[in-house]
Amino acid sequence: MWKFNKTIGFKIAAGYAALFFLSYLVLAIIAYLAVGSTLARQEREKILAEIESLSSKYESGGWKALHDTIVENNRYRKNNPFFTRVLAANDRQDLVFFPYHWEEFDMETLRDMYNPRPGAWFRLPNRSLTFDLEIMTARLFDGSLFQVGISTQDRLTVLGRLRGVFVTVSGALILLAVAGGALFSRRVLLPLRNLINTVSAIESGKMDARVSDTQTGDELEELGDLFNQMIEKISQLIRAMGGALDSVAHDLRTPMTRFRNNAEKALQADAPEAACREALQDCVEESDRILRMLGMLMDISEAETGTMRLLAKPVALSPLAEAVVDMYRYVADEKGIRMETDFCDSAFIEADADRISQIMANLLDNAVKFTPENGVVRVCIEKVAETIMMRVADSGIGILPEEIDRIWDRLYRGARSTHRGLGLGLSLVKAVLHAHHGEIRVSSTPGAGSVFEIRLPAIPPPAHLSTP
Repeated sequence: MWKFNKTIGFKIAAGYAALFFLSYLVLAIIAYLAVGSTLARQEREKILAEIESLSSKYESGGWKALHDTIVENNRYRKNNPFFTRVLAANDRQDLVFFPYHWEEFDMETLRDMYNPRPGAWFRLPNRSLTFDLEIMTARLFDGSLFQVGISTQDRLTVLGRLRGVFVTVSGALILLAVAGGALFSRRVLLPLRNLINTVSAIESGKMDARVSDTQTGDELEELGDLFNQMIEKISQLIRAMGGALDSVAHDLRTPMTRFRNNAEKALQADAPEAACREALQDCVEESDRILRMLGMLMDISEAETGTMRLLAKPVALSPLAEAVVDMYRYVADEKGIRMETDFCDSAFIEADADRISQIMANLLDNAVKFTPENGVVRVCIEKVAETIMMRVADSGIGILPEEIDRIWDRLYRGARSTHRGLGLGLSLVKAVLHAHHGEIRVSSTPGAGSVFEIRLPAIPPPAHLSTP
């Protein structure tokens, strides 16, 4: 029970029920006081109207007219008659009409009271102190005093019945408030409950479990959507990691086998020294290849997870690209490939220059590698709106349509590739661009070449880097 009391659902339901009932209680008290005030005002207005009527009758017809009016009024107000008392002007001798109506009140106490001043209100309680006789004193035109009053018993009876109604309704409203609070909390917390159930399912090994859509449109539904997106991304990363591990295991098998064979060759007792040196050299090359593969895989993982350390600073992209192009121009000349460039002087980005150079080098390496002799590799840089666009186009063998989406996968090498590579270059390019808030697109026609287009956020030219 103590654990249930601490649940959010119970707190919401209890708070809703308490707020609902307190609102009703406040409204009930206000209504009760308003009804009581209205009834009291109406009774006083009746008393004032009766005083005015009796004063008018006395002034026009004297004592007889006053007496007849009081008798007539009593005939029509048997349930709640007016209390009427006339006091003589000189000897304070008084007369109470129809005293049998007022047996519950102590008339001696009223007679012992000194004549109050005209216009004053006072109350005379009954013997059991359950209700009062509310009285007002008035002065006649000849100086005589008379009093008119009404018992508050009828008013208190109405208010008592009203209190009973409120109490009866309160019980039903408490049940309604509790039921409404429970329904409200269940409805509000449904997305959270779905989230808890989904987490429990995932914890038990059901990685395909997702938070169901509640169509509430509130923040909890948004939380569920974000959770689903997060789990989906984690699942993709796990699948990618599994695929990468399978690929790494497969790709490491060959170099490790060669590594072992070379080592065994060097360990042969009758192997000449030159053969041993050659075997050891092959071992070093294979170990470098393995280390390079592992290093690139780590770089890709760090870039994709946002943990890659970037020494970002304002960079003029055109001089950086020119340096990389010059580095590959020698390789292109050996194959008879023509290198063409078209650079914009106002291309500035906020980036890690070494990583951007690495991206360019990977793209140019692929372009030169897959372009046959007498081909063309063209590198362009231009400013488009708020971005810097770099395009690397070649007239090489192109990419098959079914391979376009797979070229970004780790350790993937195309079916027509005859070059010995790691299959990590384009994966690294995309990951590093993602870390720089950039993007890359590719279009290709088999046999006619490929175009890789990079877009990075542009920045204004810094004073120390701007071109005069």
